[in-house]
Amino acid sequence: MMSKEQKKLIEKVSALYLTYGIKSVTMDDVAKHLGISKKTLYTIVKDKDQLVKLVVDNQIEIHKKQDKELKKKKIGALEEMLVVYKWVSELLRNMNPGYQYDLNKYYPDLSLKFINFKEKQLYNNIKENLIKGKKEGLYRQEIKEEIIAQMNSERNLSMFRNNENMQSWITHDSFQEIFLYHIHAILNDKGRQLLKQIDLFNNNN
Repeated sequence: MMSKEQKKLIEKVSALYLTYGIKSVTMDDVAKHLGISKKTLYTIVKDKDQLVKLVVDNQIEIHKKQDKELKKKKIGALEEMLVVYKWVSELLRNMNPGYQYDLNKYYPDLSLKFINFKEKQLYNNIKENLIKGKKEGLYRQEIKEEIIAQMNSERNLSMFRNNENMQSWITHDSFQEIFLYHIHAILNDKGRQLLKQIDLFNNNN
C-alpha cells in the first residue's frame, strides 16, 4: 500500500511521465519539479524503478475506479460507450507516445502487467456493453459478443504492444477511427438514430 507521501508524489510524476516519457525524466527532474531535494525524494521512493512501478500501479487503480464509477451510473449502453470514448480521448490528447514506448522498452514486466490488466478489463466491459445494447434494442441482435469483444479489445491494445510506428498509432485520431469502426458495426437503425441525436463529436470531442 502506498504511503500518503507516495500518493502525492505519484500524481505529479504520472503527469510528467505522460507528458515527456519515462526515460527523459530523471530523478533530478522529479525532485526539481516537486520543489524538494533529491535526498528527500529518496526517502519517499527507493529508486526510479520503484517510482515507475508505483506510477503503473496507480494507473491501474485509476482505471478500476473509473470502471466502478461508470457501473454505478447505470446509464444506457450507447451513453456508456460515449463516456469511455471521452475518457480515452482525453488521455490520448495528453499522453506522449514516448511514455508507452519507454515502458515497453525499459520496463517490459510493468508494461505486460498493465496490458494484461487492460486486456481482461476491455474484454469484459465490451462484452457486457454488447449484451446491454442488444437488450436495449440498440445493437444488432446477431452479434456474437464474445468474438466482437475479443477482436475489439485486441485491436485497441495492439496500439500499445509494439514499439514500431507507435508515434503514429497512439493518437486521438487512431482511437477515434477504431471507435467509429466498432460503433457503426454494432448499431442497428434505432441505435444509429440515437447516435445522431446525441451528436457525438460536438458533445464529446
